[in-house]
Amino acid sequence: MTDIISQNIADVKKRFLQLHPVNATSGGVFSFKNGLPLIKFDIASSQLPLYMDGSSLRLSGNFTAWQGAAGNVNLTNTELNFLDGFCGVNQCIESVTIYSKRLNETLERINTYYRLCPSIVSGTHACKDIETRHSNYGNQHCTAPLTRPGLNTYNGFNGVGAVPAANQRGIDFSIPLYAGILNSGQDIDLSSISGQGGMVVEVLLRSDVGVIFGANATANTASYQLSNLALTVPVYELGGIGAQQVQGQVNQFNFNSWSSMFQTLNASDSVIAMTPGLSRVSSILMNFITASDLGNQAFNSSRLGGIAETRQLRWSKNGALFPLQYRLETVAQGNNDTAKVNVNNPQSYHTYSVNADLFRNYLEGLTTDGYNKVRNCMSAYNNWAGGSTDRGQNSGRTGILPSCSDGVAMLYDRFGSGVNFQQMVWSIQLQTSATNLLEITDGVTGIAPAVPAVNIANNIDGTAATAQACSIFYLNKNTLLLSPEGINIVR
Repeated sequence: MTDIISQNIADVKKRFLQLHPVNATSGGVFSFKNGLPLIKFDIASSQLPLYMDGSSLRLSGNFTAWQGAAGNVNLTNTELNFLDGFCGVNQCIESVTIYSKRLNETLERINTYYRLCPSIVSGTHACKDIETRHSNYGNQHCTAPLTRPGLNTYNGFNGVGAVPAANQRGIDFSIPLYAGILNSGQDIDLSSISGQGGMVVEVLLRSDVGVIFGANATANTASYQLSNLALTVPVYELGGIGAQQVQGQVNQFNFNSWSSMFQTLNASDSVIAMTPGLSRVSSILMNFITASDLGNQAFNSSRLGGIAETRQLRWSKNGALFPLQYRLETVAQGNNDTAKVNVNNPQSYHTYSVNADLFRNYLEGLTTDGYNKVRNCMSAYNNWAGGSTDRGQNSGRTGILPSCSDGVAMLYDRFGSGVNFQQMVWSIQLQTSATNLLEITDGVTGIAPAVPAVNIANNIDGTAATAQACSIFYLNKNTLLLSPEGINIVR
């Protein structure tokens, strides 16, 4: 709650807004298939200071999965059609854009939202968080993929079978939006005098190919639609002396925003170099997936893949080591491969155990706080005990087995000023094994099977089969200066 609200609590009225899409058709159905993928919500301005609790904002509605060219036949619940376990319904979202109506400018646009969401969910929530809250409001699941019946349109069963078609409405959901501005720890003033003057929230949906995946998804021509959509959020209206005070002065609103970029890694020693054009970067997040999986409906495009057997990581600013004044090395690099079964054998077992320092920095970058303050995460997903039978690049791609929760991140600033990359080159050098294979055990004794043909690639060797798609997200600090005379933004 904003300080000004807590100081004038007697003059505060709390109420809830429920908004419906301003661009809805008569049927109220949104989908990529029917040519209506853009969902637009208009949050009106207010004369008095009206503070919106962005962290409590929810997008609610019904998710329905279909098969067939016409998109009007129920999916068969015995076939292999899935949603990503960490994303759930969030897998439908391609991008989220938030505008200030008074400023008439975009405050935040997150592209490839479906790649950001699984990192945030798995990196800041434990298994029980996902199996309770998330599974109920977003159809997410942490220990296994979303079950096939979960994609069935039935919302219940009668004594002899499924609910009649006339009574089917799909799966209810009510999901948060992981936009930086909505989760910055400061309520958003919607006033036309002291605040944003209202806001516009746009959600762009993904194609059917990128959402429902699995061995049967392509053959079924699996598709989805969202209906009965609403945006709900609590707001606090301030009146009396407090309102006069707020509207008579310059008010400062600090918020975070995510920006995204994309790169492909084709070599075991790869350098990514970019000029983000941002002046107050607090953290940078990267996650990976086998590049050929994107656009292939048989595989999970939201999967957090294992990059390969990572050996070194180097963060730089304008060519100089920054913020770490050293290279991050894994156990595999430090031991010069002596941790392998045989030093002359390019095969290795427990690759999950060699990246502890990388994962530490990953959690810090996600939480933008000290590692010692990280309370919940899905790090267990990065070992075999977490349910993954292997930790190769393609682990969990089909949806039958869970994937891991891998990623790379760096916290640059936790105190508020951020790091200037507006005209500076940000770069990262990632070294992985070019020859390594992951040796699969029998899953019972932990002993490798006698036939080495089951070993799978765990490297980047320059071929299309091992090329990795890298999604890069920059978290930038921004400041709005709001007054009766106008509004200014400092990025």
